[in-house]
Amino acid sequence: MKLDLMKLFDGYVRNYHTFNLTIHHGKHSFTMTEIGHFSRLGSMLGFFPYTEDTCNATNRPMDLTWWDNYDGEYWHDFVLHLERENYFKKDEETLDKLFCEREYTPSNIIGIMNVRNHERIEELLSQAKTMCKVDNALLIFKTTSSGKSQKYFDEVHAYLLNTRKIVESKTAYVSDISGTLYMYYENEK
Repeated sequence: MKLDLMKLFDGYVRNYHTFNLTIHHGKHSFTMTEIGHFSRLGSMLGFFPYTEDTCNATNRPMDLTWWDNYDGEYWHDFVLHLERENYFKKDEETLDKLFCEREYTPSNIIGIMNVRNHERIEELLSQAKTMCKVDNALLIFKTTSSGKSQKYFDEVHAYLLNTRKIVESKTAYVSDISGTLYMYYENEK
C-alpha cells in the first residue's frame, strides 16, 4: 500500500506545535515525541504500529513499523518503516537501516535525521539515490544551516524518493514562541 508521504509530512509540519517541544528539551524527548506522533497516526489510520520492531528477530530493531493484514499467525503487509536519528555521526547508518536488504521490505519508508548543513544533505541524498529500492521513501533532514545562532534546528527539508530519483521536495521552517517550537511553511507564516 503506497501512502502519500508528503501529505504525512504536511501533517507533521502543521501539528508540530502540538508536540509541546521546547528549546529546553533534550534529544531523547524529540525522538520519543516524534515517534509517538507517527505511532498514533498509524493507529488512527487503522494500521498496527510497533516500536523497536525486529520482524521476529530477523532484522536490526526498527524505531517504528506499521503492519496490516494479520491472519492470526502472520502479518502480510509491511506498510511503513520509520527511523529517527539525532546524532550527526549516525546519518549513514540510518540510511543503511532504511534501505538494507531484508526478508520483509516495507512499502513506505520515512527517515528523520539531524544533519550539520546543506552540503551534508546533498551527500546523504546522493547515497540514498544509490541505495533506495522502494517506490516511496521520504527523507526528512533537520538542520541549523541558516546561520542563525540558536539552540534548535531552523530548517526542515523533505525529499520524496521513488526508487533512485527525487520526485518531490518541500522545505519547512522552525521558530519558537516563548521557547515552544513550531514548524511552518514560508507562505504560511
